[in-house]
Order: sequence, then C-alpha cells, then structure tokens
Amino acid sequence: MLSALEKAGDNIRTLRANVIYDRVDAVSENRERRTGQIVLTQDSQQLKSRTLAIMFDQFIDASGHASPQTQRFVFHGGWLFEFDDARHQLIARELVPPGEQLDPLRIGEGPVPIPIGQKKEEVLSRFEVQLAPLPEQPLLKRLVNIQGLVMRPKLNAGVDPDLAEIYVWYDLATLMPVAVAATTKGGDQKILLLAKQELNKELDAAAKALLATQPPTATADGVAWRRDVRPYKPTP
Repeated sequence: MLSALEKAGDNIRTLRANVIYDRVDAVSENRERRTGQIVLTQDSQQLKSRTLAIMFDQFIDASGHASPQTQRFVFHGGWLFEFDDARHQLIARELVPPGEQLDPLRIGEGPVPIPIGQKKEEVLSRFEVQLAPLPEQPLLKRLVNIQGLVMRPKLNAGVDPDLAEIYVWYDLATLMPVAVAATTKGGDQKILLLAKQELNKELDAAAKALLATQPPTATADGVAWRRDVRPYKPTP
C-alpha cells in the first residue's frame, strides 16, 4: 500500500480541505477543538517544493464554548510563517539551513500531523508499519471506504521522541489521508479529520491568499502588523 500512496502523492498539484483538529489531554481527558482548512501546492513529484497553509478560524474549549480565533501557519521554502490576526503579529522561523528545503508533511514532524505522499523507503526506514483497524474515535467513526495504517517509530529514527504511534486512514478512491490520530508516550492525542477534499483543482483567490507569506498591507482597525523574523540557528 505504501507504494500506491507514494505514487498518489507524487501526482498532487493542489489540495484543499476542511479541517477538524482535536487535542485530547490524557490525564484530564479534556478535549480542545479547532476548525479551519488546509491548502497545499507542490510541483509534480517534488515533495520539498510544497507550500502548505493551515488556517484555523474557530476554537472550542473543553467546556464546549466556541469562539472565533484566527491563526494561520504557512510552510514555504524552509520557513514557517505564523500569523496571529488578533495580535497583528507575524513570526517567521527558518527551520533548516539557508538554501535547504523541507517537506512540511513529513510523518512525525510539524505542529499538525498531515502525512501526504510520503516516500515508501523513508517511511519504512523510520517506522514499523502495519494495517490498522477502522477508527474508534467518535469524530472519525462515520468514515467509509477507508484503509488505515499504524506507524510506530523505530529506535533512533529521527522521529519526535515523544511520539508513540500514529494512525492514518486513507480514502481508497483517492489514496489521500482523511483522518489521523497521533498519540504521545504520555497518552495525549492529536486527532485530525480532513473533509470535503478538492484534489488538483484550480485554487480560487481565497485559497491562494492563505498561502501568502506576507501580512496584509492594511487592517480594518488601522493597526500595523509586527514582524518577528528568526533565522536558522544550528542546535548546539
């Protein structure tokens, strides 16, 4: 199955989807939810050419109270751009040495687990992979026509040391991931649902705007955006 998933990922030009993202605390069992959308572009068969935007526009706390809260993350050219609309603040972090690229969807990395189009050889070098049963999480139970994989990090494989396992369920028609459940060694969970996917369709102006790496030139309240640029620093 990994070979077919790799091939499907190579053929992506654009992907747009709605996102529901839950974080569940293992001790309190409190659940926080964010909703929004993702937009992905890439050159054919060039995973490191990817630009990924994740935009959350609503936050639901553990009590079930919902409030508008806009945050946008853009991965592009080795940089992570974090936009905070409420504070009119952009933080730009260079994640790799200058001139290098990265794949923002690499399994086991990034703030939100969205593994799309990963190379079979690399996956098997970093994870033990098995077929997974259908999801049990309430958010994911209605999914149909899917196949799951469970991936557990190998020792010293360069994966987040706190990650215990990650389940990914793929739509059998498109071979795109529709749901992810990542669990830490402490039992905390990140659960992701990708709905209403649009694959290889022309992006409209609103979707293209989410991929922008510069803040708006004007705001409704007239407050200027602040920029905090943080170049790459090697780990000591």
